[in-house]
Amino acid sequence: MGLANDIASTWVNEGELAIFWLGQAGFLLKDSSGRQLVIDPYLSDYGERMRGFKRISPKLISPSDLKPDYYLISHHHFDHLDYDSVPIIASCKKTLFTAPASCVEELRKMGIREEQYIEVEPGSRLLLGDIIVDVVDADHGTMAPDAIGYIVEMGGHRIYFSCDTSYREDIFSVVKELHPDIAVVCINGQFGNMNAEEGAKAAAFVGADLAIPCHYWTFLEHCGCNPADFSKTMKKLDTDCKAVPMRHGECLKV
Repeated sequence: MGLANDIASTWVNEGELAIFWLGQAGFLLKDSSGRQLVIDPYLSDYGERMRGFKRISPKLISPSDLKPDYYLISHHHFDHLDYDSVPIIASCKKTLFTAPASCVEELRKMGIREEQYIEVEPGSRLLLGDIIVDVVDADHGTMAPDAIGYIVEMGGHRIYFSCDTSYREDIFSVVKELHPDIAVVCINGQFGNMNAEEGAKAAAFVGADLAIPCHYWTFLEHCGCNPADFSKTMKKLDTDCKAVPMRHGECLKV
């Protein structure tokens, strides 16, 4: 049982998309053909072992049970590029990684095969079968100068993943032009990231219909935010965008 079984057994109709929250900034998308795309899954205790960031949320799935077709990485921080899990997941030879230059260098150091990764930057567009991935900018400061966000068109939906970024209307203006209907935004309000109120404003700004907050309640260092504030702010804004907070491991079908 568990999340791996839930993912495998979830039936997705044509025109639908299943969105699973893996915790922190990690998500898995599954479409009607069974293809799986993950972005920034953090599945290990690498952060505690190397940096002292103790995990306070459960590990929902083993890296060996995650066999995605596509694996998107936004930047080199351990909770987005999981140094313990990536080599295990990469043993599934079908998995194709996309990542900015700093992360590609780390993938090389891990011994990931060159044919298993693609280096991307803001403005890149990837055609993965009928899945379209647009790479957009993110502002995570000097901690990760080549951090990026993604817009994934899959299963009849276009989803914006802000990944780690501050509130930047110039960045969001570019995203808005790509017309996402779902926005997944960071709200931890620390380490240069948007807080709950800013995340809600960003989701409304880009014109999304649904907004999913993330990047909280995995470490004590990220617990100064409250998804209730995200929902309250969304209700106060002049927008039709709806806040959809998720629980760890939950599947949202859209």
